[in-house]
Amino acid sequence: MKYNYFPRSFYKRLKLVLSVFAILLLSAATAVAQKKISGTVADVNKEPLIGVTVHIKGSMKASVSNSDGAFSIEAKTSDTLVFTYIGFMAKEVAVGNNTRLSVIMETNSSKLNEVVVVGYGTQRKSDLTGAVASLNTKVLEERPTTNIVSALQGSVPGLNIAITGSGADGSNSVTRIRGTKSITADARPLIILDGIPFDGAFAEINPNDIQSLEVLKDASSAAIYGARGANGVILITTKKGTEGKLTVAYDGFVSFDKAINIPKMMDGETFWNTKVEALKAANTITPTPDNPEPWLGAITPTEQRMHDEGLSTDWVKVATQNGLKQQHNFSFSGGNKTTKYFVSINHADIKGVALNDKFGRDNLRFNFAQELTSWMKFSTNTQVGRYARDGWPPDFGRAFRMVPLAEPYDENGNIRLSAWEDASVAFAKNPLSAINEKNSDKTTKLISNNALDITFPFVPGLSYKLNTGYTFQANNYKNYQGRDTYEGSQANGVLNTSNTETNDWIIENILSYNREFGKHRLFLTGLYSAQSRVVENNSITGRDFPNDVMYYYQASKAGTLSSTASYTKVNHESQMFRANYSFDGRYLLTATARRDGYSAFGDNTKYGVFPSLAAGWNISNEAFYRQSGLANILTNFKYRVSWGKNGNEAVNAYVTLPNLSTFNYLSDDHKAMYGFYPSRLASPNLGWETTASVNTGFDFELWQGRVSGTFDAFWANTTDLLLSRTIPSINGTNSVTENIGKTYNSGYEFQINVNAIRSKDFSWTATLNYSHYNTKIKDVGLYDENGKPVDDVGSRWFIGQPIDVNYDYVFDGIWQIIDKDNPTGQQDPNYRYSIPGNVKYKDVDGKDDITTADRQVIGRTIPDFTASIINTFSYKDFTLSFFLNGMKGVTARNVLLEENDMSYRQNVLDKVFWTPGNPINTYPKNDLNGSVNPLKSGYYRKTDFIRLQDITLSYKLPAKLTSQLHLQRLNVYANVKNLATWTSWTGLDPEFIGNQLAAPQTRSFIIGLRIGL
Repeated sequence: MKYNYFPRSFYKRLKLVLSVFAILLLSAATAVAQKKISGTVADVNKEPLIGVTVHIKGSMKASVSNSDGAFSIEAKTSDTLVFTYIGFMAKEVAVGNNTRLSVIMETNSSKLNEVVVVGYGTQRKSDLTGAVASLNTKVLEERPTTNIVSALQGSVPGLNIAITGSGADGSNSVTRIRGTKSITADARPLIILDGIPFDGAFAEINPNDIQSLEVLKDASSAAIYGARGANGVILITTKKGTEGKLTVAYDGFVSFDKAINIPKMMDGETFWNTKVEALKAANTITPTPDNPEPWLGAITPTEQRMHDEGLSTDWVKVATQNGLKQQHNFSFSGGNKTTKYFVSINHADIKGVALNDKFGRDNLRFNFAQELTSWMKFSTNTQVGRYARDGWPPDFGRAFRMVPLAEPYDENGNIRLSAWEDASVAFAKNPLSAINEKNSDKTTKLISNNALDITFPFVPGLSYKLNTGYTFQANNYKNYQGRDTYEGSQANGVLNTSNTETNDWIIENILSYNREFGKHRLFLTGLYSAQSRVVENNSITGRDFPNDVMYYYQASKAGTLSSTASYTKVNHESQMFRANYSFDGRYLLTATARRDGYSAFGDNTKYGVFPSLAAGWNISNEAFYRQSGLANILTNFKYRVSWGKNGNEAVNAYVTLPNLSTFNYLSDDHKAMYGFYPSRLASPNLGWETTASVNTGFDFELWQGRVSGTFDAFWANTTDLLLSRTIPSINGTNSVTENIGKTYNSGYEFQINVNAIRSKDFSWTATLNYSHYNTKIKDVGLYDENGKPVDDVGSRWFIGQPIDVNYDYVFDGIWQIIDKDNPTGQQDPNYRYSIPGNVKYKDVDGKDDITTADRQVIGRTIPDFTASIINTFSYKDFTLSFFLNGMKGVTARNVLLEENDMSYRQNVLDKVFWTPGNPINTYPKNDLNGSVNPLKSGYYRKTDFIRLQDITLSYKLPAKLTSQLHLQRLNVYANVKNLATWTSWTGLDPEFIGNQLAAPQTRSFIIGLRIGL
C-alpha cells in the first residue's frame, strides 16, 4: 500500500529545484576546472610581440609569448588574464568561455593621458594647465641609491640639484626649482610627503617606497600651496596596496665606493724644494762657513726629520678610505576590494669615503586603506625611522692645507694632537683630530598621515576629506672632546649635549566636487587647514673634567658647566579654493586663490592672498586639426599659459618682535649682575616676500608617441624681499629685516622622450632634459638722488647681476721683465704692483692705477644651461642604461690655486711658477709671503663638465623560469656611478662649487638583487 504524504505539486517543485541545483553544480565545476588558453599577442600594426608576460590576475601563475607572439596558459573560466610588456599599456582579458585569444596591445607612450598628483587630488595630464613634471620612477631602479637626491639629479627639467660634497648620508646638496629668486631668504622648495609637509633630509626617505614624484614649477600649479610655494613644490607619494594576494618583494644592494677627482697637492719633496727656494729668495742673513744655509732656521724639526728620512704625508689619502654602502628593503602588499595594505622595512648602513663618516637608516612604513562603508574610507600612511649620524670625519679643509712634511700619527700609532710644530692651531692642529671625539647623534622620527574620505551618495561627485598629519622628531646629540683631541687637551675635556624635540601637526578639511556633464568636466576643491610646529631644545656645555673615562656621561663632574634652553612655536592657517574646468577635452581653465596666515610675521601683515589663473588648449582634439595632414605627424599637441603669485615665508619665528640680549657684568662689590640691551627692533609691518610669474609652454607627441616632450618658458618678478637693512647702531643693533628689494628670474626648459627602436627583441629609449635660467637683482633698497636703484657693493649685490657673483680684481697675466705695459722693467709709480713675476691686474677704468674701482663681476655663478640624457637599451631579458649629466657656463674661484700667504705653513696645489727663464702668464713667481698677489685676487676658472654619472646593466629571469620557481620576478643588476668626468677644472670637483675643501667625490660599484614572491 502506497502512501503519499505530500501533494503532487510538491514533487514537481522538488524536481525543478534539484534540476536547477544540478545545473549550478555543473557550472561551478566548469568554472573551477582548468583549461588551456592559447592565442597570440600583437601590436596595433599586427606585428607579433615577443616576451609579453601573461599572468593570471591575483596569482603567481604566468607565461610568456614566443617569437611568433604565441602563448598558452592553464586557466579557469572565472580567471582574468593580464598582459604586460615594456612600452605598452597593460591589458586585462576575462577568460570566460574562450579557449583562444587574439590580443592587441597599444603603446604606452602617451604622456598626455597619464594621471598625475597635483596637490589635494589628481588630474589627467591632458587636463593640466600648469608646469608639472613627473619623475619616471623607473629611474629609481635604473640608478639604485640610498638617497633619492642622486636619482633626482638631472631627471626633471627645471629641478636643479648641485652636489656640494661627499657625505655618508648624501645631504651635501642644494636643491632649487628654476633657480634662486630670493637674496637672503630660504630658497628651498616645499616638499609634500603623502599630503603633508616634510621638513627633513632626503636621506630619511626610503627610495623603494616612492610610487610617484611630481614637481610643481610654475605659479599656477604651486599656488595651491600659497605662501610656501614661491620656490616650487615637490610632491612625493608612497606606494599603496592593491587588490590581490600577498606580494612579497626584496630589493638589496652592496656598493663599494672610492674617492676620485682628488687634485694633486705638493708632495714632501716638492714642498721642501719650493719652501727652501722661497726662503732663499727672502733671506736677509749672509751665509757664513758656520751657517752656510741660514734660511734653514725657518724649517721645523718635524719637517727636517721627514725630509731627511724621505717621508711625505698625503693628507687627503690619509683622511679617506674605501667606502661601503648596503641597503636591504622588504615590502609586503596586497588586499581585497575593501582592504589594502603596503608594508616596507628598510635598512641602510653607509660607511663614507671619509674616515669615521657613517650614516645608518632604519625605516618602517605602514600604508593602509580600509573601506568602512560604501561611502566612507579610512587610510593611513605612516613612517617610523631611526637615523644615526655618529662620529666626526676629518677636517678636509685642514687636510688639503696641511703641509706634507707633517705627521698624522705618533710612534705608537695614536693621532697626534699637533701634526707639526707651530704656535697657531690654525696650522698645527691635526686634520684627523675630530676622529677621536666621542660622538653620538641619533634621531627618531614618526611621520603619520591619516585621512577619512567621505563621498556623498545623495550628491554625485561631492566628497569630503579630513586629512591629518603628525610629525614627531627627537634628536639626542652627545659629544665629548677628550684629552686625545686638540680642543680637549687645552680645556681638560669639553662636553656638549643637546636634546631637541619637534612636534608638528596639521589638519586639513578638503571639500571636492568632480563631475562630467556631457562635454563639460568640472573639478572644484575647497580647503581649510591649520598647522602648528613646536621645537624645544635643551643643551649643556661642560669643561675641565678630572679624566676622560666617562666621556659624555659625566656632566656632574665638570669644573664649569653652562646650559641653554629654547622654545619656538609657529602657526599657519590657510584657506584655498581651486576650480578646474574642461570643455570637450579641448579648452581648459584653472583658477586658484589661497589665503595664508603665518604667526612669525608682523601684526599688520600676518595674512596674504595668492591668486593664480591658467588656461590650456588641446589643439590636437580640434576637428579641423584631426582632419589636417599634420595630425598624422604631430599626434598630440597642447598649449598652456599661466599667471600667479606665490609667497615666501622664510623667516625665523619672532623675527618681527623686539628682542633683548643679556650683557653680564660685575657690580662695585664684585657681584654678578645681568644687564640687557636691545639687539633686535620690532618689525610690525614685515610680511610676505611675493613672486609673480608667467609660464607658457606646450606638450607634444609625434608619430603616435614615438617622440614626446614638453617645453616651458617662464618670467618671474619677486618683490618685497626679506632683506636686512643697515641702521645706525645707536638703536642697539645695526640691522633690521624689512620688505625691500626686487629680483627678476626668467628661463626655459624642455624634455624630449624618444622611443628610437621598438622591435621583437630590441628596444632603445632616450630622454633628454635641458634647463636654462637667469636671475637678476633689480632693487636692494638703496637709491641715488634721482630715486634710481643702486648697488650694495658691501653686500656684493649689483643691479642687473645675479644674486651671487664673483666680484674681484681681474687677473690679467703676470708682469714680465720686459712687459708691453711696463717696457722699463722697473716698478712703475703709476702701477704700484708692476714687479716682474707678480700678478697683473686689469686696469678696467683706464686711469693708470689699480683701485677698488677696477673690481669687476667675473663670469657667472649660475650655469648657462644644465643638460642630461638617459639612454636605455633592452635586448630580450637584458637591459643597459647609462646617464650623462652636464653643466656649462659657471665660473668659480679655485682656492687651491691661491698663493701660500703664510710662509709655507700650508700646502698648495702642485703647479709651475713664473721664473725669468720660464716667463709664463698663468701663475706668479714663488714667494714666501704671497706678496706676488698683494690684492689677493682669486683665480677663476670654468667648471664646465660632462659626467658619465650612471651605468646599469640588469638581467631579468624569464617569466617561464620565475613561474617554475614560484616567483613573480627575479632581477640581478650591476651599477657604476661617476665612471668618468670630462672637465678642464683642476680643483676638487667641478660640481663642488664653493666647497673645494670638502670630502672628495666618489665612484661607486654596485651589485644588487630584486626578488618578487
